[in-house]
Amino acid sequence: MIKMSNKLYADYMSSHIMMTYPWMHQKYTYYDDLVMIYRKLSRVFLKNNIRQTLIISNKKRYDKQQLEFIKDDIDIVYYNCNDVWIRDYYPKFYLDSKEKKMIGYEYNGYGKKYAYSKDNNLKSIIDTNLIGLYLKGIALEGGNLEFSSKGVLLSNKKCLVSNNINYSEDEIMIKINTLKNKINISEIFTIDVKPIAGDDTNGHIDNLVRFIDDETILYFASNDKDYPNYDVACQLKEQIKYISKKSRIIKKVIPIFHTSNDLLIKNNKICPYSKLNFVITKNCIIFPCIDNNEHEIIDQLDNLNLNKKFYVINSEASLIENGGLHCLTTNI
Repeated sequence: MIKMSNKLYADYMSSHIMMTYPWMHQKYTYYDDLVMIYRKLSRVFLKNNIRQTLIISNKKRYDKQQLEFIKDDIDIVYYNCNDVWIRDYYPKFYLDSKEKKMIGYEYNGYGKKYAYSKDNNLKSIIDTNLIGLYLKGIALEGGNLEFSSKGVLLSNKKCLVSNNINYSEDEIMIKINTLKNKINISEIFTIDVKPIAGDDTNGHIDNLVRFIDDETILYFASNDKDYPNYDVACQLKEQIKYISKKSRIIKKVIPIFHTSNDLLIKNNKICPYSKLNFVITKNCIIFPCIDNNEHEIIDQLDNLNLNKKFYVINSEASLIENGGLHCLTTNI
């Protein structure tokens, strides 16, 4: 049997982050707070030698805040995206020997809930030569694809089915399994868990289960029966037990606990806050917090001994817009 050199490109291998500047949200009261998240992320990336690329509107006039980002230490691409959630509309990567290649697929605004045509087209204006594989006809999102470089792919079945109503569940999995013929993927696991409260992505995996190295996953957990996501956490816990028993690669699973103190309600609406929606790079991890829980999350992370420098950034402004830190970024 020929051993394939291709392998999945995991977030924790990356030293380059791309983001879409939130110019399309200038009319909202939380715009300044949203920009502050970008500033804080950018500072952490600079401090940790993480290269940055920023998608900026191709309009001729920029406000003062946008102009501050147009500087020598950030690469700029001019393009009008529909929204900021680049994690979902930009492709994931794999390594072809040592060269990064894209896994292309369609993006349809979470089952056509939102405008998406410009976002879906972004991958084609960056560099079409980077697209090594293309899953024709299937709509996916990077936030629902979690990779280990040792060959594990995790996803939530709820999203896959909701975004691809023209395909049966079996047809969707056949398409995803075609990746095994091209890339060195040993294991594909799909959880089947409903979204956390407020999540309009139909249950992205990046709110639920994440890799922090080749063999370790963190997962969304709760022991608080009064917490709105308690049932989701219990359901997920059982499925994680199954995955950890079946996997030959995953050696360690770590619960990240949530309580009612981790609940963010704005405008009478629960926002989709999860500590799992972190940004991870080769050099550091950046966890999201809210006003209520910054000190608690730091204490919890200190006790985990993650063996990687970590930071905590308030992500409330992005949560009001239905996304988190991981959603605002993509690893390239």
